[in-house]
Amino acid sequence: MKIIDSHMHTIFRPTKFFEIYRLMGVEAVISVAFYPIKPKFSETLEDLFRWMIEREPNRLAKIGISGFCGIGIHPRSIPGSLNPKIYEIIEELIYRPNVVCLGEIGLEKGTQEEIEVLSRQLAIADQNNFPVILHTPGKNKHEITKKIVELLESFKIERGVLDHISPENIDLAINSNLLIGLTVQLGKLTVEKLLKIIREYKDSWERFVLNSDLGIDIAEKYSVPIAVQRMVQEKMDIKLIERISFLNAKNLFGL
Repeated sequence: MKIIDSHMHTIFRPTKFFEIYRLMGVEAVISVAFYPIKPKFSETLEDLFRWMIEREPNRLAKIGISGFCGIGIHPRSIPGSLNPKIYEIIEELIYRPNVVCLGEIGLEKGTQEEIEVLSRQLAIADQNNFPVILHTPGKNKHEITKKIVELLESFKIERGVLDHISPENIDLAINSNLLIGLTVQLGKLTVEKLLKIIREYKDSWERFVLNSDLGIDIAEKYSVPIAVQRMVQEKMDIKLIERISFLNAKNLFGL
């Protein structure tokens, strides 16, 4: 079974991990931008983007994994001294090889600063017809997701993934135009909750996208291949599994 992990943070994972990941069927990953502390300067994010674009795809290619990336300003990674030039840099970099989306962007607390930063990035996505991967938070999930959806509608964004969807905000995701990101990870969806969502919302399975959100934190390392294995064991339709674990991401991001 072919697998794409459509949302993770590869820079925080060692090469040995990806050797095992490849053996478990993962053929491609999308690594999205996130800095684990609030950076002081916009230049910090510039270097992060360069690392993701210039270094990571080559590292993963040596293992047999196709490495792609999303660049953007995560709501928890907004620089203390935000230089507006960063938006010009982002718009230039989206045309670099292996950059397939703006991400991970979104809202965490829904502050005015976060909304402004997200709006500037959605404008870039709109003007360049470029896909987005949108972070939804763990707290006040429904309320904050509603704000994100309203911004998407105002910018008429229709290509992307509304991510970290749970029973708390899936009603909003279903009514949006984006794909629905299902993150199997500690603090997000368990495999059992994933299966329940797939069964309950079977009319929307063509919009589901599976990911791990693996990064710097303690995590279930192989949650995506394990989830795919469970779907097979549960005798779910093979075409459904292929859509969720591979084809939806492949088609959206042109991998």
